[in-house]
Amino acid sequence: MTTLTSMVASSTTLAPSFTPALQPPPGVESHPENPATLAHLADITIGICIPIVTIFFALRCYVRIFVKRTWIFEDHLVTIGWAGTIAYCGIMRATMSNHGGQHMWDITPDQAHQAAYWFNVCAIHYGVMIAVTKLAVLWLYRRVFSPAKWSWFDIAIVALVILIIGFYVSTTFVKIFECYPREKIWNKSLPGRCVQMRWILNVSGGFNTVTDYLIIMLPVHAVMKLKMDRMKRVMVIFAFTFGACAPIFATIGFVVRLGNSGNPDVSWKQPEILLWGAAELASGNLCVCFPELAVLFRRHIRSAPYPRRPTASQLASECKGQNGRHRISKNIGYPYLPKSLMTTTFTTDGDGPYVELQEHGNNIQVVAMGYPESDNPHNGVVMLKNEVRVERQQA
Repeated sequence: MTTLTSMVASSTTLAPSFTPALQPPPGVESHPENPATLAHLADITIGICIPIVTIFFALRCYVRIFVKRTWIFEDHLVTIGWAGTIAYCGIMRATMSNHGGQHMWDITPDQAHQAAYWFNVCAIHYGVMIAVTKLAVLWLYRRVFSPAKWSWFDIAIVALVILIIGFYVSTTFVKIFECYPREKIWNKSLPGRCVQMRWILNVSGGFNTVTDYLIIMLPVHAVMKLKMDRMKRVMVIFAFTFGACAPIFATIGFVVRLGNSGNPDVSWKQPEILLWGAAELASGNLCVCFPELAVLFRRHIRSAPYPRRPTASQLASECKGQNGRHRISKNIGYPYLPKSLMTTTFTTDGDGPYVELQEHGNNIQVVAMGYPESDNPHNGVVMLKNEVRVERQQA
């Protein structure tokens, strides 16, 4: 009798004290006290992505603000992309802290609801930020590689911009209103209806991968048409494809997404995709930051402000050559010179003339401001068509 009582007490003590959100597969046991987790991989990913992205973003801001002294719409997109990447890493870590990245058989149903909620928040944020990052890259390419507006290359960039905005706005809307009521997104036991989000996520992953490859090939196509030696062309391509790992990460994430599609262990499989999303966002930020850093590697840029401001006497001697013909000289701040980067301004320390070089399609006007505007070259206006001679002078 004593033996039977002790056996019953022992059985009561060893009985499970929690109900798993999903029964473990055959041969696998639940470990609610010490569950396997992806949190350590998330910490490594965050520890790599945030410092690298922040350093490159800070250097880009230094170049844009203190070296080039300009700030345009493209820079706002880059800033939003950087801040959004930092926020994405924080939301991803919050997902892991709320039982995301743990197996369904190691957590309770309430914990599974928490993980699903944070995954939905992270997925919505990812869609917005990857769209902003792609747009920032395309804006950079259009500024650098589109000298003639509405050329075939320019139309291709504009078409990609429209396609990306339309696609990610629609998919973000679907992610937000995936179920009715919305609470059913993370608690499938509630009454209501939901769309087939699995197929939408797979299509989104495929679209993301294809557009990454298209975007990374745009500068290669443009640089191949520039007249420069092979080594310099390779360096320019490298500068603009520095984030070429973005489509690689997108491809891996797409393959992982397809492999995890339909797997009931969603608390583990879904957050696994978030890790590749963080890597893709980080590489996209590097892709848009690195081309602007070329000036930091040029000695004369480090030793003098950009652009150089000639004195009145220097400007007069530079603008007027032999036989009274005008001559233009420009310090090149890049190892490459696409036409769309030729907009330049020279000023003087005193009341000397102000010279501005502006782009007008295939026509370039050199205007000495302060003189009467006229079509007569003798009144200080020189019209150059189809060709601009740029001379580099060492300090």
